[in-house]
Amino acid sequence: MKAPKRVILLTPSMSKGGAETQLLKLALFLKSEGEQVLIISLKPIDEFKEVLEKSGLEVVFLKSWSAHFMSNLRLLYGRVKKFKPDVLIAFMFIAIIFARLLKMNLKFKLISSIRISVLPAKWFVPFKMTTGLDDAVVYNSAASKSNFESRNPRLKQGMVIHNGIFIPEEISPAVERGEVFKWVCVGHFRWNKDYPTLFKAIALIKDRNFSVDIIGELGGVSWPYQMIEELNIQERVNLIGFRPDASIFLKQSDAFVLSSFSEGMPNAVLEAMAHALPVLVSDIDGNRELLTAVNCGFLFEKQDEYDLAGKLLKVMNITEAERKELGERGRQYIEAEFSEAVVMEQWKALIEKTESRCVESLEH
Repeated sequence: MKAPKRVILLTPSMSKGGAETQLLKLALFLKSEGEQVLIISLKPIDEFKEVLEKSGLEVVFLKSWSAHFMSNLRLLYGRVKKFKPDVLIAFMFIAIIFARLLKMNLKFKLISSIRISVLPAKWFVPFKMTTGLDDAVVYNSAASKSNFESRNPRLKQGMVIHNGIFIPEEISPAVERGEVFKWVCVGHFRWNKDYPTLFKAIALIKDRNFSVDIIGELGGVSWPYQMIEELNIQERVNLIGFRPDASIFLKQSDAFVLSSFSEGMPNAVLEAMAHALPVLVSDIDGNRELLTAVNCGFLFEKQDEYDLAGKLLKVMNITEAERKELGERGRQYIEAEFSEAVVMEQWKALIEKTESRCVESLEH
């Protein structure tokens, strides 16, 4: 019997984002396979507290870097050295940079998971200086891979492992909702989600009979309420806040919309497709890849409220049968390409392949 592999998953934080959700799914899967797993969060953000406590996963949270810079470095280095990972998987740029630096002194194989194709300016220099230390690079979309590698030619050739999505066993028939067309949008109020464009588009067609439920953490900001009031769209927009199970709202909606101007392969869109909803999304890397592969909705020009407003009307004006057909195509595609079972087996195979290279190098 093979000894359990020792795997560290390194992340900037455990906030409820798409990357962190995938990391947690991978950690739970590896644990269920009998591997020894450690999650290290570079920030003290724990928005999965209840799930983590029930899971029995070992998790280390570093403290605020502004007040604990040196002690954080010592703790990070010490925990990785003590755990002696066979493989370390780093999600997102800052975690990748830290992992590369650790790899210079500690012996482990490094799998770097790049989630978006745009490298933020603040990480540009350290990322470039440490390029070449990865043993494997993973993207969550072919578009992100192509775009990022074209801009970073020295980076190791990567592979694509899609986000793993839970597929509902059965889609319930739409409930009676009267004449109001129900849109749903799932996404925290972060810089890249571009809610101002969505709000402006809604204002352009606010005379129509529809509503938009927005499921996502506001993070203490007040500008969304102010902008909604200024545009006089209070009757059209419902700020629901974060909900642990967005599927409740997906099941009650007619269509899905997301106005981001930067994404990798957004979980929210994939989950909407899994629930057989037609999707209306901005024309960016991951979204374009999805809708090119399967005709399950429409793209609009990013940061263009007029194009978005026109496409909102287009979706509302097509027949229910046409929307159902779009949704079914999306669901079938997710079942084939993004199911959790398929994706986790791909991660398992990559970890085993990467770890076996480590054993071979030690033997020689």
